[in-house]
Amino acid sequence: MKRMTIDEAFKPTSRTLTPEGFLCVKGIAARTGVYQYLSSELDLDGPERIVNVYRSPEEVFAPESMATYADKDVTNDHPDDLVDSTTFKEVSSGHVRGAAQQGENVEVDLIIKDQSAIDDIDSGKAELSPGYLAEYVHAPGVAPDGTPYEYEQRDIQINHVAVVAAARGGKVARIFDHKPKGITHMATRKVFLDSKKSRSIILDEEAATVVEDAVAALQKFADEESERADKAEATKDEAEEKLEEAKKETSDTAIGLRVKATLDTIALASKVVKSFDAKGLVSPLEIKRAAMAQLKPTRDWASKSEAYVTAAFDAAADEADEEDEDDSTKTNDSLRQFAKDANKAPKLTTDGSEAYNKFLRGDK
Repeated sequence: MKRMTIDEAFKPTSRTLTPEGFLCVKGIAARTGVYQYLSSELDLDGPERIVNVYRSPEEVFAPESMATYADKDVTNDHPDDLVDSTTFKEVSSGHVRGAAQQGENVEVDLIIKDQSAIDDIDSGKAELSPGYLAEYVHAPGVAPDGTPYEYEQRDIQINHVAVVAAARGGKVARIFDHKPKGITHMATRKVFLDSKKSRSIILDEEAATVVEDAVAALQKFADEESERADKAEATKDEAEEKLEEAKKETSDTAIGLRVKATLDTIALASKVVKSFDAKGLVSPLEIKRAAMAQLKPTRDWASKSEAYVTAAFDAAADEADEEDEDDSTKTNDSLRQFAKDANKAPKLTTDGSEAYNKFLRGDK
């Protein structure tokens, strides 16, 4: 899977300014080894968790990857998406002049042109975090330092390098600092105290790490409590829905409707199979299966779906109704023919008339 990745978490050199006031600095933008990501960043299914991803020297220092650093934009914090021709005017603070391997790290040469970004760097915002596209391959293993990992990062293509408060690569991923004038001897860092990044404080490195760990632990606890509350609420809602359904199913009206449906189905089944016996059968579906099993015993009706059984039963019932109509028509036709024949036969008088009396006496 190929996706955009953003890595946020000191070898000394000097910072210099050009006549135009641009800041020229070098620093470590990335390193080899294991980086940690949230599973949601990698689009993995399941609950949120930390996923270890290995960045091997072969991939980090691959010539094709290193070549992508040159002339890429430097941003003050990461933009919402990749930097391109439609966004660079809004997000670019400078650019990368070059990159080279230094041990296990990638050293970059930067020129910062935006005064706001320069002010932030002078105030202690000095860690570096590249934004890039990479391929994530599920290949569990153990890094040379003994750290286990689940995925490997391959085909790394740099899009930009951001100046951030905390880089994913750790404290090593930062601008080099040779204690220039105006910069305190102790490195400082802005620490955000809420998820919306609306409240922050500047602390030295050691204190910042402690505070960040505490904030992360509290956030994790709050998230877990929120999840438990959501599950409890969902369980309550589900129980209430089941109770309402049970009430509806056991009401007098519901029972009456079920009884009527059963009786109606038995009546139809008796048309489909003249000698149909519904003893012991309750549900309309059971009655339909039994009727079809008697009508067409060579089929395996027990394995048929409800839709199949219902369709076959309805067709058989319609056919039975048509046969009843044909029989009724034939009967009515016979009765009408009998009436016509009776009208044509000689009529016998039996009312005791004089003619009848003469006939009985033998008179002419």
